[in-house]
Amino acid sequence: MVNDFGGNWTRDKLRILEDYLKAYTTALKKQPFRLWYVDAFAGTGYVSLDSGNVAQSRLSISEEGLDSETDNILKGSARLAIEVDDRPFDEFIFIEKNFDYAIELSKLKREFSGRSIRIVPDDANKFLPDWCAQNNRQLGTPWRGERAVIFLDPFATEVGWQTIQRISETQSVDLWILFPLSALTRMLPTDREPYEANMAALNRVFGNQEWQSALYRRQVQPTLFGEETRIVRDDQQAIMDLYLEKLREVFPAVSNNPKWFRNSRNSPLFALMFAASNPGRGGRIALEIANHLLNRW
Repeated sequence: MVNDFGGNWTRDKLRILEDYLKAYTTALKKQPFRLWYVDAFAGTGYVSLDSGNVAQSRLSISEEGLDSETDNILKGSARLAIEVDDRPFDEFIFIEKNFDYAIELSKLKREFSGRSIRIVPDDANKFLPDWCAQNNRQLGTPWRGERAVIFLDPFATEVGWQTIQRISETQSVDLWILFPLSALTRMLPTDREPYEANMAALNRVFGNQEWQSALYRRQVQPTLFGEETRIVRDDQQAIMDLYLEKLREVFPAVSNNPKWFRNSRNSPLFALMFAASNPGRGGRIALEIANHLLNRW
């Protein structure tokens, strides 16, 4: 089974993540840290770029995995993290709520039986806050002897702000998040306030209702019948900037140049963002590496 989702932009997303993981582990090679890689929305371990070839693609994957990437199938983020071999991660956690995907991920445990891999068939918003708090021992203080990279790769608006806050409180996690710009744009009309049904999801993503006053304004325009007040939403850049500003409120190091991923019609789909929770030199170095990769690709 292969994740039936992706596009040419998926290659760039995975290249950035893979290059970061290699640089991250190299930078900490001589440090006595226990290194974790946590992949929320981990999928199956593979990504199909061509939904029309999914059936054929599935035939290319055996229990032993895929020896090399094809034009239509890429190794997913979970597999790429396991294959970092200069200084391997010590622990892997792959979170996948979809039961069938989680079963597929279990093949990685058999294929890499010598590695410490945990498959979590749960909601990332339930698992991650508790996991961060448990590892923190005392919430708000740095982990002792442990560092982690967390990759949040949701399909749409699944990631809640509470999860982001708990990650920031570890002071020991580097976070990559694929921000769902297209999904949010569909929920945020340009000429009226969002439907009530979407309000809860928007509040969950942004953490509160401040997005309303930040993104919407009222314009008074003259008409033949007098003045008319219209509701106008700011552009997609403003949506992304609002989320970046929220990240800066809780993370000491946040990249200012997210990578925009667009579809074939040049419409923005996602923005890949980076934030480091380490307030010291480690966070600054992590940010330098992330900025370089975001600009490179």
